[in-house]
Amino acid sequence: MVIQPASRPGPSRPQYHQQKPDSKLDPETAAAFAAADQELDASQTFGRWQQAKSAQKAHAGPAMNLAAMQARIAELEAQQARLKQAEQQAKEEALLKAGEIAIVRQNQEKVVKQYETRLAVMQRLHAEETTKAKAEIEAQRKEREKMQTDNRFLQHDLARESERAKRANVPVRPKPTQLGTPRKGRKAARGDGFDDDEVRLASPSRSFNRERSRGEHTPKAGAKRKRPTHDSPVALSFTQPPQALRTESTEQTLASADSNGPEHVVVKRDTRFDFMQLMLNHCPHEGHDATVESLAKYSFPSSPGKTLSSMFIHSISFTSTSEDNTLPLIASRALLKLWSKCLEDKYFAPLYLILEMLSFILRTERASVRAQLLEDAIPLCSRTIDFIAVPISRAAKSPTFAASMDMRAFEELAEELDVERVMEFLHSLCFAATLADNKVEIFWSTIDFAFTLQMLGKAQPISQIISVLQMLSTSTREFTFGVISPDKSKQRDFERATVERLTNLLFEAPEAPKDEAPYSVEEIMEMRLEVMKVFRAMCYTDHGGLLLVQQRSAVGRFVRFLDAQMTRLYKARPTIGMPPGSDERPEAHDLIIKSINMVVRILHHLLRAYEGTLEIVPKLHAVHGGYHKFLVSLTRVAFSEQLCFEAGIEDEAAEAAHNILDNVLGPEDGDAIMRAIETPRGTRASSTEKATTTGGRGDSQQDDDTTMSEVG
Repeated sequence: MVIQPASRPGPSRPQYHQQKPDSKLDPETAAAFAAADQELDASQTFGRWQQAKSAQKAHAGPAMNLAAMQARIAELEAQQARLKQAEQQAKEEALLKAGEIAIVRQNQEKVVKQYETRLAVMQRLHAEETTKAKAEIEAQRKEREKMQTDNRFLQHDLARESERAKRANVPVRPKPTQLGTPRKGRKAARGDGFDDDEVRLASPSRSFNRERSRGEHTPKAGAKRKRPTHDSPVALSFTQPPQALRTESTEQTLASADSNGPEHVVVKRDTRFDFMQLMLNHCPHEGHDATVESLAKYSFPSSPGKTLSSMFIHSISFTSTSEDNTLPLIASRALLKLWSKCLEDKYFAPLYLILEMLSFILRTERASVRAQLLEDAIPLCSRTIDFIAVPISRAAKSPTFAASMDMRAFEELAEELDVERVMEFLHSLCFAATLADNKVEIFWSTIDFAFTLQMLGKAQPISQIISVLQMLSTSTREFTFGVISPDKSKQRDFERATVERLTNLLFEAPEAPKDEAPYSVEEIMEMRLEVMKVFRAMCYTDHGGLLLVQQRSAVGRFVRFLDAQMTRLYKARPTIGMPPGSDERPEAHDLIIKSINMVVRILHHLLRAYEGTLEIVPKLHAVHGGYHKFLVSLTRVAFSEQLCFEAGIEDEAAEAAHNILDNVLGPEDGDAIMRAIETPRGTRASSTEKATTTGGRGDSQQDDDTTMSEVG
């Protein structure tokens, strides 16, 4: 039942409107009132609850807002304190960074000033040296002119004295004996300085011969008396060459004058006796017995009854000599036979004597004479070297073989077989072949391909590798390179394998023997420079250039080598302004500069000479990060300032690098590189970094990692 309120106003209104509701209700009471309101469906009791609740909220609102505001104020104050602390910390860090920047700027300015001072000193020293050199050149030129003038005067005096001596050596004819009474001599001419013909005396009948003066008249007044031409002194000429002086002696002059004298017989001296005397007196070194005498102490195990000296003398004694078969050739072939016998019996004790004698005999002979021994000597050299080189190569490739080697026996064998001496002898034969006609083909047809490839391995001593590289520089022919194979089908494989091994040497570091110190950077750079010289020699012929272009990875490895050398260049100590070293070995910086100039020239030649054949971008992709290395290295060379670290890079090499970039790069890549180089505050580092970024975009499809480490 719902109770409705009274409709009329009056004092009968309920009194609860005047009562103040309780300001606080416990949660249970509030919940009960809420349930009652729901049951009464908006009844009067519900209205009173709502009014009470509203009054409660109105009374509690200011207190709740004040607490929230106080909490908010405290939170804001804490946040403000944190912000002030962060601001103070940021200011301190900014001051610290500013101090560091000031220190760095001060150090940079100090370095720049030191560099400018050093550069000014170097320029001043260079100017002084240039002035001094010009003064020395001028003084030498004047001295040379003075000496030439004195020489011409001396030649003139010598010619005059020689002519005077020749006149004095003419035999004087004996005067005939006076048989009759001596007659009165002819009256002498007047000593007045004039010819008697020109002076007419007052009495012509007494002192003038009419017959002599017939037809002669007194000269006219307008005519001048001139000295005859043959009596005039001749001025000494310094422009004409001096006349050849006659060096004939008095006896030769008399002999030529006497037609009935005996003829001169020219006796030709026989030099074979002198050669035999030198050969018999030869000894390997001072204090050692004579070589022939020392050979008498050795006998081969296969023929113990004969000494080596008796076999040698027997060989040269019973062989006839001729123009084509001289005594040095006979002795050399006899020694080569003894050498071959040593290898057959594996008896190496007397081998050093044979090598010393053979080198001594051929030392003074012509290249054509030494080249006649190629077919006999080359196999002996390679077989001798193989006794040491083959175990070294096998030990480097197989740790099992290295562990099983008898090192003591191997060292004793290495002492008996002087491989360095044998390699020097082979080296001399190679360069003798280059001086003789058609002998280079014989040399490279005789030498073994496996031996050549083996000696280019990193396990061999670096001096022997350099010797083989120097010999390979002579192997570039019109249609072949390296070892010449009798089988034409194998020639191409031989050449490709040789180029592959050579390009590997650009990055491999030879390993020194265990009892020796590691090879220095200069020694390794000298070896790599010899490798580049071989490639340069190949570029002299179309066959060699095509071989490099058609090789899969040759051009890419050239670029990789150039990038590695540019990186090493900025780490090596520059030699500009430094005093020269005490030793004759060049510095690493100079060798790196030479290799950079050479490899840039080779790349430029290949791109220019084989423009239609060589596609450089696919060749660069054959090497990891090739396009990136191509851009970075050639940009460094092209825009090098040639100061300090870059001192020594040739202008021709920089121009060649520019041409390569112009031919390979597109307009967008070229503009990007130019913007990187020409930034207002750009440095070499920024230009290199931007060039690297450009290169990375161009090569991103092929290579992801361009930080490939270089060996050695």
